[in-house]
Amino acid sequence: MILATYFDGRTSRAQPVRLAVEAGEAALFDTDGTLLRRAALPTLRVSERVKHAPRLITFEDGAFCEIADPAEQAALNTLLQRTGHQEGLVVRAQNSWKLALGALIVTVLVLVIGYRYGLPWGAKVVASMVPQRVELQLGRGTLRALDERWLKPSKLPEAQQARIRARFAALRAPQATHTYNIVFRDAGSLGANAFALPGGDIIVTDALVKLVGEGDGLTGVLAHEAGHVEYRHGLRQLIQSSAIGATAALLFGDVSTILSGVPAAMLTLRYSRDYERDADHYAAQLLQDNGLSVGAFADVLQALEDTHGGTRKADDAKKSGTTSDDDASAFFSSHPLTRERIDTLRRFDRTHGASGADTD
Repeated sequence: MILATYFDGRTSRAQPVRLAVEAGEAALFDTDGTLLRRAALPTLRVSERVKHAPRLITFEDGAFCEIADPAEQAALNTLLQRTGHQEGLVVRAQNSWKLALGALIVTVLVLVIGYRYGLPWGAKVVASMVPQRVELQLGRGTLRALDERWLKPSKLPEAQQARIRARFAALRAPQATHTYNIVFRDAGSLGANAFALPGGDIIVTDALVKLVGEGDGLTGVLAHEAGHVEYRHGLRQLIQSSAIGATAALLFGDVSTILSGVPAAMLTLRYSRDYERDADHYAAQLLQDNGLSVGAFADVLQALEDTHGGTRKADDAKKSGTTSDDDASAFFSSHPLTRERIDTLRRFDRTHGASGADTD
C-alpha cells in the first residue's frame, strides 16, 4: 500500500490514508484499515510526474489524494506501471534532460532558420499584398512624424530643388511601379543622408546635396533609393521588425511601442546586403538606360566611404575641443558601404559603358 493524504473536496481536513489497487479498482483505507471508498481506475485522473512536486490522484467528485513523499511516489510509479498507465511524451520529455536538451536545440534551430529565411520570405509575401494606397499612407504618416520631431524645412534654394527634381523626373523608368516625390529637408546632426519611405517619398538632406552636388552621382543616390521603394525593402523591413516586436510583446507584453517606433525605425534602418545589392543594380541599370554615368554614382559612394573613414578623427577632434566635417557618417550608418558594392558598380560601368557625363 501507498501512504497518502486524502482531501474529500468538501472540507479542508487532511486525512492520512493508504492507497491500494484491488481487482481493477483503487481502494482507500484509513489508518485503522477501514475502507473509505473505491473507484474504477479509468475514472481517476493522475497528475503529471514533476520532480519535487507532489502527485495527485483525483476522483470524479473532486476529492483527491496527495502523495508527497519521494519514496511513496516511487512506489506509485511502480504501481501505475503494473496497471498499464502510460505517461504522455511531454511528461517523459520534461523528466529527461536528454529529451529536454534535444527539444531546446530543435527550438533554437527553428527560430534561427525562421529568422534567417522564413521571416524575410513572409515579409516579402505580406509586402506584395499591401495596396499602394496603404503603403503611401504609411509613408506620408511617417514623413509627418519625422517633420514634427527630427527634420526641418530645407534651406536649399527653390531653384536648386526644382533642378534636382526635374533631373530625376526626366529619367525613363518603364518598369517603375511608384510615383516618386523628392523631399528636401535640413536634418541637422543627421548629416548627409537620403532615405526612401514606403509609397515613394524620398527624403534628401541639405548636407547630402552640398556634399555631392547635383550631377549624376546624386541622381544615382536617388535611383538607389527608388530601387528600395520598387522592391518595397523599407516596407519589408518594417514588417519584419513589427513581427519581431509583436512576438516579443506576446512574450513580454507592452504592444504600444510597435507602431510608435516606426518613424525612428525609418531613421535607423539598415538594409541587408541583399537589399543594398538589389537597389544598387536597379540604380545602375536606370542610369545606364538613361545614358548617365554609373561611375559617378560609384564615385559618390567612394567619397562617402572615404569621408566616413575620417569619422574617428572627427570624434577625436571634437573631444579635444575642435571640429571636423563628418557629414557622410549618417549616410554610411544607414546605407552600409562596402568595397564589394563599389567594385560591382565600377565593373557594371566598364562592362556596359556610359554615354552620359557627370555635371555638377
